Amino acid sequence: MNYAQASNNYRDHLKNFKLFAKFDTFDSLITKPVEEIQTLVEDYLIYIKENRHPNSIPILMLGVRHFFVMNRIPLYWEIIRKMYPPKKKSAGFKPWTTEQIQKMILATTSKRNRALLHFLSSTGARIGVIDENFTMKYLENISDGCKAVLLYPNENEEYWAFLTPEASDSLDEYHEERRKRGELFDENTPIFRRDYSCGKKVIPLQRSGIISIMYRVIRNAGLERTKVNHHFDIQMDHGFRKRFNTILKLKNNVNSNVAEKLLGHKNGLDGVYLKPTREQCFAEFRKAIVELMIDDSERQRLKIEQLEREKSELEHYRTKVDELWQDKLRMEHIQLNHT
Repeated sequence: MNYAQASNNYRDHLKNFKLFAKFDTFDSLITKPVEEIQTLVEDYLIYIKENRHPNSIPILMLGVRHFFVMNRIPLYWEIIRKMYPPKKKSAGFKPWTTEQIQKMILATTSKRNRALLHFLSSTGARIGVIDENFTMKYLENISDGCKAVLLYPNENEEYWAFLTPEASDSLDEYHEERRKRGELFDENTPIFRRDYSCGKKVIPLQRSGIISIMYRVIRNAGLERTKVNHHFDIQMDHGFRKRFNTILKLKNNVNSNVAEKLLGHKNGLDGVYLKPTREQCFAEFRKAIVELMIDDSERQRLKIEQLEREKSELEHYRTKVDELWQDKLRMEHIQLNHT
C-alpha cells in the first residue's frame, strides 16, 4: 500500500467512525470526557463486528486509534483490542487459471481491457499501482520484445515489473488505437486511461474504474466464484497476483529472493540487504515468461523460439569445443616436431 492509499483509508475509517458517533467536528469529540470517548469507541467496535468481516476489524480500527493517539487521548487500547473477534481463515487464496484468463480476454472487444488483463497477468501487480502517477515516463522497451515498468515510482515501495512479449504487444495495440483517435503521447500520458472521449481531457484509469471493468469481464466470461465467509474463493483482482506468485515459486530455477522483489515485497527473504538491479530482476523474470503467457499459440511459439535458441547456443558451444580441440592437437603436433 502506498502513502496515498494509506492516507485515503485513514480518512475513510475516521469518516465511518464520525457517522456512527454522530458528531459535527473532530474537535468537539476530543473535548468529551475520556470515559465517554472510551465507551463510544467500544460501541463502534461492537457495531462493526456485527457488520464487517472479522479479519478486517484491526484495519478498520487503525485509523480511529491513530486519531486518538495523535491527539493524546489516553484510551485503554489493550481492553479494546481484547474485544476484537478471532480471525477466520481467509478465502480468496485461489489464483485465476490461464484458461479462465483466456475466457476473460475473449469476453471483451476492448483493446484497453485486454491490455489491462495482460498487464495484471504479466506483473502480478496490485491494482492500486494504476493511478494518476502511472504514466509513460515509467514504461520502457527492453530486450526479447518485453517492457519494463516502474511501479510506485519515487516511493518506498518502488520496484520494477515486466511485461511478456504478449502483454507488450497488447499494450502497444491499445496505445496505437489511442494515437489513431488523435491522442498525443508524452511522458506524462497515462498508460491506462478512462474511456476515450473526443475533445475531452485525458483522465487516468484508477482503482474504481478497474474494479468495474473486472466485474463486467468476469460476468461476460461466465466465470463463477464461490463465496466463503463473505469473500469469494478467487479474489477479483488478487487472483492475478496469486497466479503470478504461484508460477514464479514453482519455477525452481527462479531465484526465490528476486521472486519476492518481483512481487513488490520490499524486504523479500533476505530483508533489505538484497537489492537486485533491474537487469537481474529481468533475468529471473525471463525464466517464467512461457508459463506467464496467456495465449496457447503464443506460448507454443515462444517455446519453439527458446528451443531453437538453445539449439543454436549448443551448436555454438560444440563448435567452440571442436576449435579448442583442434588447437590442442596443433599445439601437440608443433611440440612433437620441435623435440
